[in-house]
Amino acid sequence: MAVGDIEWYGPARGKGSVEDIVSHLDPVRDAVRNKGEQMGREAEMLLLAHHKTGKARIRVEGAPPRKLDTYIYLEDEDPGGEGKAGKNRGDRSAMSIEFGWTQTHVFGKKLAKPIHHDGLHILGKVMGRAASRYRGSR
Repeated sequence: MAVGDIEWYGPARGKGSVEDIVSHLDPVRDAVRNKGEQMGREAEMLLLAHHKTGKARIRVEGAPPRKLDTYIYLEDEDPGGEGKAGKNRGDRSAMSIEFGWTQTHVFGKKLAKPIHHDGLHILGKVMGRAASRYRGSR
């Protein structure tokens, strides 16, 4: 599973700091949650462009109470299995979609030189775009 995290960062930390007071206000929590959901929708659109998703999906989840985080996951529906490949080999696609994979065999024959297939970096792109918009550049 790959994960992206949206978090509030400020210059001062600790009880009574501006960050401590402002970050726990309902409008701020709502804004962070809305941004996470927007980024999740963007990630879903990028995942739709991938023609072999297996059972991978995007999930957005808010943090437990008193925390100001939103998590965006690219995950497999059922990653289960045991051993190197696992019994649910077809369901283990999220990491390959995000980071890529290396092909060592074709039609049961070993390749002389392995072929690397680049990942789509879905979460990386979404997080990068959000960070660049926050900094004021596009």
